[in-house]
Amino acid sequence: MTLTFIEVTKLKEEASRRFSSQIHFHDGCGGQFFTLDEKNDELEKFIISYFTERNLQAVFSGDGLHFTVKGEKE
Repeated sequence: MTLTFIEVTKLKEEASRRFSSQIHFHDGCGGQFFTLDEKNDELEKFIISYFTERNLQAVFSGDGLHFTVKGEKE
């Protein structure tokens, strides 16, 4: 699943309005992924819900600091 910069910007703006934590976006040859500065269960729930509403899936790492987005375009 490849997200556009507009989609990423909307996510980051919405999260920034609701939480003090920032979402960092990484886009490279290996694909797109996101990181958080610190584990935040409420932010994780928000991100999962945000993408679920868009028929996509946010998949978090075991430490809760990294996630990728999977969806129907894969």
